[in-house]
Amino acid sequence: MLKKLALCFALLALPAMTSAEEYMCDTTNFGNDGWIPPKIFLSYDPKTDRAFAYDGIIASVSKKPVEVKWKRRSETSYQFNWTTNDVKMSNDGSSTVSHRVILFLDRMTFSMGGQLHGYDNTIRGSGTGKRVGEGQS
Repeated sequence: MLKKLALCFALLALPAMTSAEEYMCDTTNFGNDGWIPPKIFLSYDPKTDRAFAYDGIIASVSKKPVEVKWKRRSETSYQFNWTTNDVKMSNDGSSTVSHRVILFLDRMTFSMGGQLHGYDNTIRGSGTGKRVGEGQS
């Protein structure tokens, strides 16, 4: 799965993002309701002000990375926000899921929260990240 995520992202997004920094993140789900993917691929390019995310939830809907909102929170942290629509649910319905990731570059850790729209689910997790691709530090 990790190789598929990285390969997909490299093929679809990198030609337009030559100065991008890329991170593969392993997550731990702290809620009882799921909706925290086990792996998340994040990429941002401060020169073009573009960022992308890819995970199993996104893959179930779009099959390619999605552009996300991002901002610098401090010298060592960034926040990524995205919403995935039409996510299949176990009851044969679908819903919208919003996620927020705060990536701490100095510790290579992150926290994650989210919302399953229309439900009271607790969506939160955390984990570690690793820089991938060219220019790894």
